[in-house]
Amino acid sequence: MGEPDHRRVDTLVADNPSPLTLDGTRTYVLGPEPCLVVDPGPALADHLDAIEVRLGSLEVAAICITHYHPDHAAGAADLVLRLAAPLAATPESARAAGLEAPEIPLDPGSVVPFGGGRLVPVPAPGHCPDHVCFHWPEAAALFAGDIILGEGTSMIAPPEGNMAAYMKTLERLAALELEIIYPGHGPPVENPAEKLDEYVRHRLERERQVLDALADGAATPVEIRARVYPGLDPSLERAAEGSVLAHLAKLVDEGRVEAAGEKFSLKVR
Repeated sequence: MGEPDHRRVDTLVADNPSPLTLDGTRTYVLGPEPCLVVDPGPALADHLDAIEVRLGSLEVAAICITHYHPDHAAGAADLVLRLAAPLAATPESARAAGLEAPEIPLDPGSVVPFGGGRLVPVPAPGHCPDHVCFHWPEAAALFAGDIILGEGTSMIAPPEGNMAAYMKTLERLAALELEIIYPGHGPPVENPAEKLDEYVRHRLERERQVLDALADGAATPVEIRARVYPGLDPSLERAAEGSVLAHLAKLVDEGRVEAAGEKFSLKVR
């Protein structure tokens, strides 16, 4: 397998930093011409201007969206008009971006061709139901949206997030031949196999910690979060409680935990 030509991937970072978006949403421009844009990002004029300037007079084959969250998709409708390019997305993402339907629907078996080969959409639920990653086989690359981050771990929280689906997504991605992952936030991941294994081990360890907290008498998501994430920055407490709830939902579905209102307990076998 040849080395990925990183010169064919340009990165533009939106000015929307936060504890969850890290330094900002990453928009990727793939070449050669006709180019692709992956995740136009938030509806920030300066960011959309930067994408337009980067492309100049280059032909754009499509604008691709990994999922419908505003920090990835809100700029799509404006960019479609600016670039006169079709949108490649799920129907949910197209509607969230303010468009009736995608011109290139990401159906099973579909591909998005461009000058550098093709992007293959990979169903990747877990962070949200409609999430897709884009596999670029010719470069052994993956555009991961919010499934894999360059730093830290992804947000998985109900009602959109589903931990069981997320674990299956990680397994699906691990089966791909990858040499680099371009995340929706944070720097590129140049050790994909190790990173995916790390993500799986991290979630399994969190699951063990949730079970241990229940065994120690914690019953509510807040109590469990305090045991699993001691000393957490207050700005991240809500996200951590969402992660705890996602783990609890998985454990309830597996018959390992019982729910009674807002309280949870280990299921007695």
